[in-house]
Amino acid sequence: MGSPEIFHIIIEYMVVIIEIIVGILIAGIVIITLAKLVKLLLSKIRKEQRQVYVHKLVARMLRGLLIALDFLIAADLLETILDPTLEETAVLALIVVLRILLSWSLSKEI
Repeated sequence: MGSPEIFHIIIEYMVVIIEIIVGILIAGIVIITLAKLVKLLLSKIRKEQRQVYVHKLVARMLRGLLIALDFLIAADLLETILDPTLEETAVLALIVVLRILLSWSLSKEI
């Protein structure tokens, strides 16, 4: 097993680890946000204040999701390093453009 194969295996593991961490991060963000929303809805806070808190919670959730999207783009870049064919590069470019558009639209919500 030569150096290029070891490099290939290490990057594959890095991509899988990044994707697992991002999945856990997204699940945690959503669960925490939902728990805080339920707690907020069950509280006896006035409607006007509740709307402010809901907006802050959603903004915090969206910031976390934007960070997660950035890490997924990094994982996609690492995968393209492993298989730099024209088709793989085109797929990566499409994924990056879609994720950038999603990130942009999410950032507008914040």
